[in-house]
Amino acid sequence: MLLLETGQTEADNIIQLVCAANVVLEGFPVIKNPPTFGFELSDDEADREITFENLFRRDVLFQWFTYRHTLPVAVAIAAEAWRNKKLVYAIHKLAQSYETECVTPWSMHPRNGQVFEKHTDDFASHVGTSVAINLAYSSIEELDLGVKASGKIPRSIGEGTFVWNQKVLEPFKARLRNAGIDPERTIDWVTRGDQSEVKVYDMFNQLSEYSDGVEVRDRKVSLPDAINFSEFLRNKMTAHAFSSDTQRLGPYEVYNVQQVARFLILSKCNLWNTRTEGLRKRYN
Repeated sequence: MLLLETGQTEADNIIQLVCAANVVLEGFPVIKNPPTFGFELSDDEADREITFENLFRRDVLFQWFTYRHTLPVAVAIAAEAWRNKKLVYAIHKLAQSYETECVTPWSMHPRNGQVFEKHTDDFASHVGTSVAINLAYSSIEELDLGVKASGKIPRSIGEGTFVWNQKVLEPFKARLRNAGIDPERTIDWVTRGDQSEVKVYDMFNQLSEYSDGVEVRDRKVSLPDAINFSEFLRNKMTAHAFSSDTQRLGPYEVYNVQQVARFLILSKCNLWNTRTEGLRKRYN
């Protein structure tokens, strides 16, 4: 329970941010219909006593509460983000991406191999996949961690390649460092099953140490490359009129872009890989 001495709108914004932060933290919207606003406590002391006495006994009040073991860390994320509106929007956008379309993080464990069909002929699914990717990448942009290039200073050397122009890459790495994020980190880009992805996947040819090269073909991708490729998917396949390649996107592409955004948000909040016990030690 959060006791907030503030107005209704600000209290609701805090509650909504905590719930969105928990979705980002868990990487999956476990709670259906989380609370989106709080209730006002009476100024009358006797009325307040009645409310607290019946807080977990009356059905009406009980439904205002939710529990996840991750909530203390979600509160810490919300507290870290509260004074940075861009970070607040990034959290909400990524949470909405998860609400639109996602898969469970545990289903992506390499021991499970290919769990999901990679593509579908369902038109509505193509739209949902595209919206989820757009929102996830937009959350990266809110952090000012997208690639900054132009016609005069292109991001790549050579047309149709992912070979970095150092005039773009070095300032990009500097922005990551300024955000407290190590640009030398790598991301596992999940790739499963038959080779039916768009051809640019072939440019990432370093398999992760656990890949078998057949069913599990996950790549180890540098963080700048992972962000750049996420932007490629958004720019070329989801943000505008659909191309013939758009229907080749599916749950694995959604998961990958969401994971890149999730890593950046949690790292920006200095809460990547942090659990409740870690919080207790940090704040003590």
